[in-house]
Amino acid sequence: MKKPRDTAKAVLLGRREALRAAFWGGTGILLGRGLSQSSLPSVVAGDLLVYAGGEKADQPILADQVGLNKALNAFPMDPNTQTVKKDPKTLIVLVRLEPKMLDKNTAKFAAGGFVAYSAICTHQGCPISQLGEVGSRKGKLVCTCHGAVYDPTAGAKVLGGQAKRPLALLPLKLQGQNLVAAGGFIGKVGAD
Repeated sequence: MKKPRDTAKAVLLGRREALRAAFWGGTGILLGRGLSQSSLPSVVAGDLLVYAGGEKADQPILADQVGLNKALNAFPMDPNTQTVKKDPKTLIVLVRLEPKMLDKNTAKFAAGGFVAYSAICTHQGCPISQLGEVGSRKGKLVCTCHGAVYDPTAGAKVLGGQAKRPLALLPLKLQGQNLVAAGGFIGKVGAD
């Protein structure tokens, strides 16, 4: 037989768990809706690109630190407030390529062979962080969730998988060695 004190404790724990579940459920709903709301952070002209993770997280990405044919994730940082805009809506995949590989339209928005796109797959919203390494995917942006393949040399047009539209493009410019957004995303960010 349980003591009354243990029963009260169990009820209290039950309420805490219920409140915790309600909080996380509400957070998930807000995050899911967040990709379509304009009140969340966005990328604007002048934002500095910083590493999204790893040992250099939140540090500016310098052009000479990124190898050719490499991709990495970045977030924008407001250079005035030093605030890193960490949000799924602002996650960027940055790719460095030979400038001559870029098609004419993509080259207009590139800087020194760097191209940048929203890192959120247009199929179901998974993050994209890498280039394919073998076969027809070699040098292409690949979503590892469901296999969408995008061409970083041609405005991230869809080459394979279930995605129906390209990734949103982010115009870039170089300020010294710093990679800087030259505007906001061109195209819809996130999944349909």
